Amino acid sequence: MKVHAFLSLTILVAFLCGCGKIEAPAQPKARPVAQPAESAVPEQPPAVQPASAKQQPVIYRDTWGVPHIFADDMATAAYAVGYAQAEDRLEDIYKNVRTAVGTMAEAFGPEYIEQDYIMQVFRNAEICRTYWEKAPTHIRELGDNFMKGVQAYVNEHPEKKPEFAIRLYGWQCAAIGRAMIMKWPIGTIMDDLHNKKDAPEFGSNAFAVSPSRSAEGCSILMTDPHLTWEGMAVFHEARVHAAGEDMCGYWLVGSPIPALGHNADVAWACTTGGPDTSDVYMVKLNPENKLQYEYEGEWRDFELTMFTIKVKGEEAQEKPALYSLYGPVVEEPDFEKGIAYCGATAYFDEVDLFEQMYRMATADNCEQFYQALAMNQMMEQNLSFADRQGNIQYVRTGRTPIRPEGYNWNAPVPGGTEETRWKGIHDIADLVQVKNPPQGYFQNCNVSPAVMMKNSPMTPGKYPSYIYNVSWDDTSPRGDRLLQLLSADESITKEEAIDYMTNVYDLMAQPWQTALQNAVSTVGRDRMADQEFARAVNAVLNWDGQFIADRTACPLVKFWRLKCQKQIDVGAIAEMKALSDEDRAKLLNLFSETVAELKEKYGKWDIAWGEINLIGRSGRYFPCDGAAFGRGDNETETVRDVGVRESKDQPGKFIANNGSGTMLIAFLHPDGVESYTLVSWGQSADPQSPHHTDQAEKLYGSRELKPTWFKKEDLMEHLESEKVLTIQ
Repeated sequence: MKVHAFLSLTILVAFLCGCGKIEAPAQPKARPVAQPAESAVPEQPPAVQPASAKQQPVIYRDTWGVPHIFADDMATAAYAVGYAQAEDRLEDIYKNVRTAVGTMAEAFGPEYIEQDYIMQVFRNAEICRTYWEKAPTHIRELGDNFMKGVQAYVNEHPEKKPEFAIRLYGWQCAAIGRAMIMKWPIGTIMDDLHNKKDAPEFGSNAFAVSPSRSAEGCSILMTDPHLTWEGMAVFHEARVHAAGEDMCGYWLVGSPIPALGHNADVAWACTTGGPDTSDVYMVKLNPENKLQYEYEGEWRDFELTMFTIKVKGEEAQEKPALYSLYGPVVEEPDFEKGIAYCGATAYFDEVDLFEQMYRMATADNCEQFYQALAMNQMMEQNLSFADRQGNIQYVRTGRTPIRPEGYNWNAPVPGGTEETRWKGIHDIADLVQVKNPPQGYFQNCNVSPAVMMKNSPMTPGKYPSYIYNVSWDDTSPRGDRLLQLLSADESITKEEAIDYMTNVYDLMAQPWQTALQNAVSTVGRDRMADQEFARAVNAVLNWDGQFIADRTACPLVKFWRLKCQKQIDVGAIAEMKALSDEDRAKLLNLFSETVAELKEKYGKWDIAWGEINLIGRSGRYFPCDGAAFGRGDNETETVRDVGVRESKDQPGKFIANNGSGTMLIAFLHPDGVESYTLVSWGQSADPQSPHHTDQAEKLYGSRELKPTWFKKEDLMEHLESEKVLTIQ
């Protein structure tokens, strides 16, 4: 989790001892030092499972190791989901719980102090624990039974319990979900603080096709979140069938409710982007007492809270937080100007995400799904959804404050007055959205609603700027490519839809080939007498533009373009404009340098893409199609987006570590849903499991998907194991 330091004890001392005399009676009383979240809860979670009969959910696993859970009711199914997640990802469950409650530093050291501090400043554990006491019974049953299932696995396999394990409670499921979504509004607050709008660390792809444009005669929906392949962002794949509810897709590790996927009637997808949900307010400090701020002509006390953060191998740290009526102070105050900066987010006290996710996952059609979205609990996202009735729909969702006009809400706003206070929360009807567009399709790959389809009706002039809120997400190479493919195809087959979601064509291929050809023909004719140079040039010119494992031009193209990034006018190349002769000469010089460097590093310049672009883990690596490199006008992102990091153990080898990691496409036929999925590595985190890297080896590298076998009769033909659980 990317975090930012808010306040330190040093800053607190500055508050207390800054310019001016502090009158003791005016100082706010500090709250008691916050204790670790676990110490404040009962030793055992409340018993909610009926005692009158034994419940026996079944976990079937298919030949890819994916669990298919069958149970009599959702509470019983949640127990089995917890057990199955523990089988596959036990350590990740405990890590996600610790992340959510702010105790990672206790187990893993000082590098997690600031992350823990952020979770405690935003009172994640406290808010979710309090919510759980009053949560609807069916919600508590889901969370409590999920954690019981995890504990049952640990009791059966005590040797698997990690040393950093902590006591588990149902409310932690809600805390994990809230911790995940809070990354977005916290990021918005920090962007506003520094008046910038950088692209977040998360991206994603999604598209929807209506029956009118589908050769299959049904709605099609694709989801492909581009997240880091570590930590809380790594989902768990599963299927659940219980009491008439059927679910397929991806679960947050530590949650009994799917985050992405489909049920028997509706499919949904998310991509990062959305309305502006959070702000920063500037408040005037009392020159005589820095622990007070002005509001409507009066001095108000900040609420001071001290947090204790235990740190492995070190003494515990006490860190302060100051709260105003807007929210916490988020940066060291400007003492010269007498100003403090307070973060305000519409999510701070919200606790109903768990309930909204459940309603989304159990919706019978797009209308019910839309009603669930209307709870406005999700972080700012582009939500695409479709149903078996042939509807496709999009909402740029997020819990959006109603703001007074006349202020720049992308920068700190003057506080201290009712004039700038939020006026409420926008109804979902106010947000950017479309249902069943006449184009018969839309895509969102972190792009503006204006370019989701040809002639999009969702244009910025129809909405307040903070609702439309397009900044870094104006367009993307992935979105441009999908728009190109979808708009040109009036009858999309299943095979084409899958090909589109896994497409690895580089839109920058032709511009750079043209630039190379022009450079050779104008200032580089003599160079073509060098046979090796000429062979390399022809390899690039004859390349089909696809980043596929057996293509030998790909490494040359990538590293040549990266060398050109800061040395020539790459913007002119992207726009297919002529380069100066000077830049043309540089282009060819850099090309020659790249050829030489590849020969020195790999023994040849025409090394296959799949020899250096790999996917895998735990020492097992396989060739991988797809690419993501460069930036700005020189950016390449294939639709199947594969970010890499050079291996420390094998210099010159680049290992996939982010991007398309949990892919799903659903064909919502009137008589049932047919779907296909793919994860980056495999189902199990255990290096000894046959499902640790099997999908990387057999599917991912070659861009194949696996059937979900959503119907039980299909599953039984591809069954690997069966486990019956007994809940007393």
